[in-house]
Amino acid sequence: MIRHQDDHLIHCQRCQDQLQYLINEVKDHHITRGSLLKLVEHETESSVPARAVGASILPTPFPKARYDEAIELQQAYCELYMRVASDPDWLYKVLEPLKNHDRFFDVLWEVYEKVREAGAVQNVVCCVFRNDYMIHQPPDQSEAELKQVEMNTFSCAGAAHAERIANVHKHLARVRDCETGPSSSSSTALPSNGNVSSIVDMLQTAHTIYTSRNPTPHQKCILITVQPFNFNVADERPIELALWDANIPCYRVEWRTLVSHTTLTSDHTLLFKPPFGSAEREVSVLYYRGGYVIEEYKPSGRELRIRLEISRAIKCPDILTHLAGFKTVQAALTESGALERFLPDQPENVQRIRRTFMHMQALDTTPRGRHFRATATYEPCSLNQPAVHMPSQPSDPGGGGWVLKPNRDGGGHNVYRAAILPFLRSQPEEGWGKYTMMQMIEPPATEGTLMASEGLYHGAVISELGVLGTCVWERKEGGGVGVVMNEVGGWTFKTKPVGVDEMSVVKGFGCFDCPMLAD
Repeated sequence: MIRHQDDHLIHCQRCQDQLQYLINEVKDHHITRGSLLKLVEHETESSVPARAVGASILPTPFPKARYDEAIELQQAYCELYMRVASDPDWLYKVLEPLKNHDRFFDVLWEVYEKVREAGAVQNVVCCVFRNDYMIHQPPDQSEAELKQVEMNTFSCAGAAHAERIANVHKHLARVRDCETGPSSSSSTALPSNGNVSSIVDMLQTAHTIYTSRNPTPHQKCILITVQPFNFNVADERPIELALWDANIPCYRVEWRTLVSHTTLTSDHTLLFKPPFGSAEREVSVLYYRGGYVIEEYKPSGRELRIRLEISRAIKCPDILTHLAGFKTVQAALTESGALERFLPDQPENVQRIRRTFMHMQALDTTPRGRHFRATATYEPCSLNQPAVHMPSQPSDPGGGGWVLKPNRDGGGHNVYRAAILPFLRSQPEEGWGKYTMMQMIEPPATEGTLMASEGLYHGAVISELGVLGTCVWERKEGGGVGVVMNEVGGWTFKTKPVGVDEMSVVKGFGCFDCPMLAD
């Protein structure tokens, strides 16, 4: 039975038959293509159950002009963040208010300081950036605008899942085209997706750079650091396997076991002992898919990250690029003059990027931060504070409004609308600076059918487009960035029912989808 937003059923029998056919096809493709989440808590010695990743049954309309805009902006956005991640003085100035209030920042900045004291031996960095957007079109606005949700710089997940679901929709559209002829929803309206090969190309580029600059007798390998009890192996393994297919040895190692599996030599070479054989391999690239939650940084985890960061291996990404993904940094980039600092000779890109910003601000003690604190607590600003341009007060919780974001990855941590005030009042005010307030994007709803773990949903939905950037760059002495690789690496597309705030698919908030590009 299909659950409609208004608890009605779809009545057309022919539509029901076609829909059931598509549902069965998507289920089978989940199994055939491995669009699965591992249920590690039920794993036995000889088997492990899995459940399907949430997916849409039909592609969801998305304006082609805004899709093209996001794709065209990605290289400029990536260059911006490469430069931000290469300016530690600016980063510290922006992030310093978090000191002693945000434990995760304290740990990561301590890691950076230890690396700086030890002296950098590797200036090459690579990163998979994912820039998330939604369409902003309030009811009183005729034009659809592209607005940034966030820039992800560390352990970006979902690339392999997104590619599989895109391929499922491409296949089903080809089937429909064969039977009924091309239409506005035909396969030509669905963009191609090559996420995995793009990420592999980037890692291979970094591996080649390392190998050419370090002609040591050790055989080289890439390490992927992963979390224990990992349920998302189907999103990570395709990258590992594709590297092996390219004749590049690649090993997945749990974060907590890295200390016992690696050795750091006196010249900062990182050696890894594979599970088979006794010969150690030299690590060329460290690809982080673990290390993004504070619980991983107990004293041993902090020392592990320092060991990895001071090594000669190329990091994907390094500690400064990790910090550049903080929401506090995203807010700082919306301030006057920030973009011009990093893209001084690109005024057109500065304007194009700025148009994607929503109002946002860290709840620090600057005049602008105090204004946002007042907005968050629905209290008027005192008259002796300097005037700061502010958007209107938060609207009714039923529409528009604000979201409060901590500097945490993984989904499920934001606070929305009317819940912000009681949440902040439950926190010591001196710690409010670790949160960032952002005006909520108001996307137009469309109709969709989603297959999630709790069942089928048919009704109003909204979507989020993520654009991947695969980048390799080198920090120059005295400042500056030498870009080796800056390419659009593909995309992710997620859809959720209207009324659901978060968008983490693996945590059950939404579904992977494919955009149907429309004029």
